[in-house]
Amino acid sequence: MEQMRDTHTEQKIIERLKKLPPQQLGEVIQFIDFIVERRQEKITTYKIDDVKRSILDLRGRGKGEHLVERLLRSRREDKELEERK
Repeated sequence: MEQMRDTHTEQKIIERLKKLPPQQLGEVIQFIDFIVERRQEKITTYKIDDVKRSILDLRGRGKGEHLVERLLRSRREDKELEERK
């Protein structure tokens, strides 16, 4: 079904292109190029957004994140245990 629809759409486009004067074919090509470029820019933007989202998701998950605070807390806990003995 989709293949038939694609073929039908392509045929309609070709028929309409044949009706255009030759000087307007350049405009059609420019418009098609514009659509392709816009689509590629959207894809690139989505990829950049995915990378940014991945980086933000990783925040706070690194082994060294808040290491000093954890070491100090651990040292305090050790001291408290020593004082209880």
